[in-house]
Amino acid sequence: MHRIALSPECWGISEFHDWGHQIDPERVLSEAAAVGEGAITAGPPGFLPDRSDLARPLLRRHRLHVVSGQVHAILHHHETRGPELAHIDGHAHWLAAIGADTLVLSAIPERSRDAPRAESLSNAEWAHLLHLIGSVQHVCARHKLRLAVQPRFGSTIQGPEEIERLLVGSEAGLCLDIAHLLIAGADPVEVIELAAGRISHVHLNDIDLDLARRVRERSLDYKEAVARNLYRPVGEGGANVKRVTEALQAVRFRGWYTLEQETRLASRDDRPLGRISRSLEFLLPLLA
Repeated sequence: MHRIALSPECWGISEFHDWGHQIDPERVLSEAAAVGEGAITAGPPGFLPDRSDLARPLLRRHRLHVVSGQVHAILHHHETRGPELAHIDGHAHWLAAIGADTLVLSAIPERSRDAPRAESLSNAEWAHLLHLIGSVQHVCARHKLRLAVQPRFGSTIQGPEEIERLLVGSEAGLCLDIAHLLIAGADPVEVIELAAGRISHVHLNDIDLDLARRVRERSLDYKEAVARNLYRPVGEGGANVKRVTEALQAVRFRGWYTLEQETRLASRDDRPLGRISRSLEFLLPLLA
């Protein structure tokens, strides 16, 4: 086992109805079981049943194990602390019930999908964010989950300075997402060195660096960039994934890797399985 899981997002799955053609979950699970090693992520809301007693038999039938799930939350507003923490707790309870071991947390600016990201948080907002991350750690411990905070382009934690502030101000683990770090202008290897052993989950992906630069400079919308194949099969983009995996092995990373490449499908004729298989062919020798 290479400890590599597959994300339903590689099949174009999204919680947003205007994202593109959505493949039937049964087909996604069947193909994931056929080409993978029996491990997946929970996918976006709505992909798996929100009742664990319905999700578990579905996963068993396809002989799949969920290793992680992601939740987006507003962490820097004191007035939303209660509802956001309740939202995270409910998701953590569901993840634990379906057998996951890691909660991947992304700090979003607002609930609106198109809300602009503030240039930087105030000191007070940072204090609220770090305090709430501590509370989320307690929630995860209660549900026997690991917490991995994901620096993500467009979120309130994305670049090197924000990552360093997170690491200094909290004890939370980190989810290393190669593509999102590069889009935000961070070097994944430098983040691995900065995190000093606190990487607890990894999203493996590869990207077109020119499209990534245009997204970072705000001359191209992220959604449109994905439609133009921002994400490339691993090994065919400019992310130098081999260098990143070598750096992770050097710090003795022992957690799960997830192939996580957002994809937009134009029609039911699009077949993402070929891209996924090419990525796995490149990755498996690296992780052996």
